[in-house]
Amino acid sequence: MYSKARTPPWGCLIALTVSIALGQPLAAQAGSSNLSELKGEMKVFEAVINETIVQTFAPPFGLLEKAKGAYLPDFGVVFSLEVNLSPVRALSLFNMQPLSKEELAKARKTQLERLGIIKTTVPRLLAEHAGGLRDVSSDEFLAVVVHLFPPLDEDQKPPSQIVLEVKKSDLDQYSGGKLSYGEFEKKVRILEL
Repeated sequence: MYSKARTPPWGCLIALTVSIALGQPLAAQAGSSNLSELKGEMKVFEAVINETIVQTFAPPFGLLEKAKGAYLPDFGVVFSLEVNLSPVRALSLFNMQPLSKEELAKARKTQLERLGIIKTTVPRLLAEHAGGLRDVSSDEFLAVVVHLFPPLDEDQKPPSQIVLEVKKSDLDQYSGGKLSYGEFEKKVRILEL
């Protein structure tokens, strides 16, 4: 039995349902940030990320899953996407021959090159375009999570994702000319998982 002082669980369920119907999380309804404008800013940045990756990684299938942004209260904004590090010939009913050593070596070389490209392209992308995320407060973070298509060579233990994160205040300092790009780049935290 519930005491009169305790909210029954269906009260929370009703509040959650109303929150979802209104398109806002419960914490955001009480907060003062302008989430409707932030949502639009996130859409623009998603498009910038997608276009940059498509132009950076040659076909076939460089960008497997387009970037999607999410606002996390008390953290900031996170964008997630999936890229193909090692495009190789697909096995089919018409060609069941295993990949040759040359094909595997070429794919491994491409994989290492693309890892390096991600680590240099995403910080530049943040520096040049994330300033448009004006409704993220200076004490929050911006993060880009790049999920990497499964590697060919499990013995090499390549990462399955790379997380690049920077504090909005550092981005603001770079945008305001108080940090050089080299100084800004050092503030971007890169984590390989």
